[in-house]
Amino acid sequence: MSPLVKILSILFIPLGFTSISVAQKFYEAEDADSAQVKFFIADSPEQADLHFCIIYEASEITKPGIMMEVETPKEADIILIFVDSEKDADIKVWLIDTPAEVKWLNESKKKLLSVKGLK
Repeated sequence: MSPLVKILSILFIPLGFTSISVAQKFYEAEDADSAQVKFFIADSPEQADLHFCIIYEASEITKPGIMMEVETPKEADIILIFVDSEKDADIKVWLIDTPAEVKWLNESKKKLLSVKGLK
């Protein structure tokens, strides 16, 4: 590997990880009017649009549905609220344990969580 390629690799690889680590951070709104997206916890995994997980390290965020809660709306990419009624929801979700289990069951809802180029 040439010295130029090594230098470029060192410069550009961290930039890729930076964009990943700032996406899919959410803040839970106080009320529905303040939320950009409304989540409803489905009654079963089969009824969900998205199987999502909540993580605690930003470096684990690699695609929509792997989410990390932040303390202020300013830090968030998405402001959401969990609603009690399915009819009020934008997305029906099912909470899973690991990022590997995250998946969309209803691809048409994916655009609601498309942030910073993650797909």
